[in-house]
Amino acid sequence: MDFVTLSLFVSAVVVLTVTPGPDLFLIMGRGISQGRKAAMLTALGFFLAGFVQVPLLAFGLAGVIARNPMLFDVLRYCGGAYLIWRGICMIRHAGRGETTLANYVSAWAAIREGFIASLVNPKSHVFLLAFLPQFVRPEYGSVMVQFIFLGILMRIVALLIEGGIALFAGSIGQFLQQSRRLQHWLERSAGSLLIVVGLRLVLMDRPQDAIVKT
Repeated sequence: MDFVTLSLFVSAVVVLTVTPGPDLFLIMGRGISQGRKAAMLTALGFFLAGFVQVPLLAFGLAGVIARNPMLFDVLRYCGGAYLIWRGICMIRHAGRGETTLANYVSAWAAIREGFIASLVNPKSHVFLLAFLPQFVRPEYGSVMVQFIFLGILMRIVALLIEGGIALFAGSIGQFLQQSRRLQHWLERSAGSLLIVVGLRLVLMDRPQDAIVKT
């Protein structure tokens, strides 16, 4: 792959990573309510999910998800319900500071949450199906190898950016501990955003439309 194509790919990934979506809101919510470590580990969960999503795409299974309305619906309903549940929990525990149960979340729980949230979001599978092929060139060798390389590179770049966002959100959360009222308001806002994103996921377009619009 030539340098220009690779640069365009990385630039596109950077822009897409900072675009508001479920991953970004979940990391921000984690950072504000539970600190830097939880937010970073959630981002790591997103990264690890890529080692499942990229092979699915490389072997054509992402296309099956995109073309199968029932499977697509199951994923989006599960993903939407999960995000809505997380948003409700965040609102319920908002402003409790160190007394909230969420602050005692284990490293494994934070990674697992990011991993699951990414896998049950069908939009991410369909997006990969529509995005990665634009940068694959058969003349450069094995298409499958290029898919895997680009998919892993995409996750690495996203992890670096999301890691920075996690640190920033964690810093905000640490600062907000000095103002219980402001922390309560921002945590409720973050929870509300997760609920909105979850509802949007449930009400999103069917695969044939989603691929065109992605």
